[in-house]
Amino acid sequence: MAAESPSLTVDEPSVHGVSRSRIDIEPRRVGFEYEDVDSPFFYEGNPCISAMWVSLSASFPLGEAEFIKSTRFFEDQITDEKLKEDVKNFVQQEAHHSLQHRQVNKYFDGLGYSTSKLEDFYKQELDKRANKWSHERRLAHTVVVEHVTAVMAHYALTKKERMAGFPESIRSLFQWHAIEEIEHKSVTFDVYQHCVGNRKLLMWAYYYFFYYEFPLNVYLSSRFLLKDMGYKVSWAERKGLWNYLNGEDGLVSSMKPLYRLFRKPGFHPWDHDDSALVADWKQRLSPYFK
Repeated sequence: MAAESPSLTVDEPSVHGVSRSRIDIEPRRVGFEYEDVDSPFFYEGNPCISAMWVSLSASFPLGEAEFIKSTRFFEDQITDEKLKEDVKNFVQQEAHHSLQHRQVNKYFDGLGYSTSKLEDFYKQELDKRANKWSHERRLAHTVVVEHVTAVMAHYALTKKERMAGFPESIRSLFQWHAIEEIEHKSVTFDVYQHCVGNRKLLMWAYYYFFYYEFPLNVYLSSRFLLKDMGYKVSWAERKGLWNYLNGEDGLVSSMKPLYRLFRKPGFHPWDHDDSALVADWKQRLSPYFK
């Protein structure tokens, strides 16, 4: 059976202000305990899938800091009061994401991973980028990463069977993160459109990140984590990862229409309206909110 495409609610373009956020961007404080994570291969015993998610978590603290920094380069150019408020709340959300992922990364390290080594590598790469890339290019890159992350967030909130493979604490961590990624999914895009507006640069960033940087980094980072702990991956485990990404309900295959929506002329992140999904999950995860 072929994987079903995600349900799309796409609006036609209309007249908007500078900020086109559709729902409140709500900074929260959360708390998670990870006692139910007793194995480094916490996702259904598969080391490849587990290491992939650990590698993503390892990238978040410095990645979120870069998103904040690349957006703040243009803060003094923003005149729209609503967009200023959006940016403030976006920054608070991203800062807390960094904090929560640093905490879970320490827990992962206690299970045998080396997320701190990965973070050292990410820091070196971001430092090189800061010296070579213009502010506009860095913001364009952030816009694309925010789009891809928002699509993955949609996956985390809609693919119940796939998310069931996580221990409850890890699943809840990623689903809380997903709520907030959807809430603020248009902020950097709106800043870019208001302050830069170069679609050619934006499309370069899309193809560079989605088809090259992201898959290569996830593959190399996951491979490094397992090799560093001395684990030799079997072909069956590799096949499990391939199916997880590209099979029925795969993280890549089932979300392709949403990933590719970015390429549509006149695209805006809220062309796909998943605000009702966020409202539902805010209720489900409210016990974790402080």
